[in-house]
Amino acid sequence: MKRIITILLVLTVSSPTPAGALVDSLAQRMIGSAYTDNRSHPVLQRLCDEAGGRHTGSPAGRRAIAILVEELKGIGYDARLEQFIMPGWVRGSDVVRITAPFTQTLRAVAFGYVDRHDPFEAPIVAVTGGRKEDYATLNARGAVVLLSSTPLSRSEAILIAAEQGARGLLLVNEKDGGLLLARISTSTGDPSPIPAYGITAEEGQRVRRLCERSIPVTVFVRTESYCTITETANVVASLPGRGPQKIVLGAHLDSWDLGQGGIDNGTGTAVLFDVARLLKAFSPDNHYALEFVWFNGEELGIWGSKEYVRIHPIDSIAAVINLDMVGTPTGVNPMGMEKYVPFLDSLAERLNGFDLKKGQPIAPWLGSDHVPFMLKGIPAFTPHSFLEEDRVRYYHDFGDTFDKVSKKSLSDASAVVSILARVLANRPDLFPRRNTDAETAALFRKYNLDKRLKRQQDWPFTDE
Repeated sequence: MKRIITILLVLTVSSPTPAGALVDSLAQRMIGSAYTDNRSHPVLQRLCDEAGGRHTGSPAGRRAIAILVEELKGIGYDARLEQFIMPGWVRGSDVVRITAPFTQTLRAVAFGYVDRHDPFEAPIVAVTGGRKEDYATLNARGAVVLLSSTPLSRSEAILIAAEQGARGLLLVNEKDGGLLLARISTSTGDPSPIPAYGITAEEGQRVRRLCERSIPVTVFVRTESYCTITETANVVASLPGRGPQKIVLGAHLDSWDLGQGGIDNGTGTAVLFDVARLLKAFSPDNHYALEFVWFNGEELGIWGSKEYVRIHPIDSIAAVINLDMVGTPTGVNPMGMEKYVPFLDSLAERLNGFDLKKGQPIAPWLGSDHVPFMLKGIPAFTPHSFLEEDRVRYYHDFGDTFDKVSKKSLSDASAVVSILARVLANRPDLFPRRNTDAETAALFRKYNLDKRLKRQQDWPFTDE
C-alpha cells in the first residue's frame, strides 16, 4: 500500500474554502528555512547508522526512540513516551533449504508472526493464485506450497494453504534482483497457522520450472523466529493551541529489520522532525494545538496508531497528517472526499512553485496509520510524493538504507507539510464535525475497501 506515498490529513468540512492568507511572508520564511536549516537529514543519519533497522520492540527500536527524544530536546521539545503493549515478533536464525534435486539454502525471509516449530522436510507443490479452487487438481497435504502470484492478501493465502493441509508456504517475490519483501503473515497479531516465507523471484522461478517439469523438489524448513508480547511506545511532542482541539501530525518510527529503514519510514520520521522544528520556530501560536507523534508498531499491524486513537478522545482531534515514505510532494488525495478538491486546489495555487497538481487522485487506500483515525469518522487526505524507482525498489529489504535518501526531497516535503499544517491549524471553519459511522462505512464501501477491512477483522460497523 505504501507505493502510494503519503502525507495524511484528517478533517471535516461542510464546504471547501480557499487556503486563506496564511501562505504569507512568514510562510516564505518557513519554506526558506526548510532548505537552509534542514535538520531532517542529520537526524535520519543518526537513526539509520546508530540504530539501524528499527523493528518494534528490538534493541534497535529502543535505541531509535532514545535518539529521537534526544534530538527533540535539542530543538526545544520535552517529548513524552506513551507506552503500550502489543503482539510482538522476534526474528531468529531461520533456514529454508532445497534438499532435492540439488542442495541450496535459499535467500528467504520469515513473515512477521511466523512462530517457531519443529524442523521438517517436505515436497514442494507449485500453485498459482492460491484460492481454494486453485487447489482442485493438486494435493497440498503435507507439502510446502510455492505461490508465485496471488490476488489474495498474504494472510488469506496462508490460511487457505493451511486449510488444504500444507505444512508451509513460500511466496515468490515479484521484483527481480534477488530482492525479498518483509511482511506480516497475519493482520491480527496471532501466530501464523503455518510457517510462511518470502523468497526471491530468481530462486522461486527456478523451483517452479522444476515443478512444471514434474521433477520432485523437497525443502527443509527450520523456524526459530517466534511470537511474543512486546512493550513499546509512541513518541509525542506538542505545541499548545488556543482552542480545545488539536491537529495530530504522525509518522511511524519503526521499520523492518533487514535494512536501515531509510526510505520506509525514515523519510516520514525525519520530515516530521523538521516540520516540528519549523512550526515551533515560525508558528508556535495557533488556534489548534499541534501534536507530533512518532508511532511504533506500524509494520506489524499499525498498532501504535490504534493505541493512540484508543487512549485519546476522538473529539479532541481536528485533523491528522501522516507521513509515510515521503518524497517531493506532487499532489493531494482527499481520500474519497471530492468536496475537498477546491480547497486543495487553492492551496496548490498558493504553493505553485511545488507543482502540487501533478497528481490529484481521490481514491482512499489502506495500510498505514491514517486508517484508525478514518474508522473513527475522521476523513483523510493523502498527498502523493515522488520517489525515484531506484530509491524505493529495495522496499522492506536490505537495500533500504540511508544513502537512498534525497536531502532535497526531505526539504521539499518539510516545506509543504509545515505550510499545510499551519493553514489547517488556523482554520477552525474546516472542522465542524466528524463523519458519522454511516458516512464512514459508506465511504469504505464505495471504494470496495470494506471487504479487506472485514478480512483483517478491522471493520467496526454493523452491516445493514
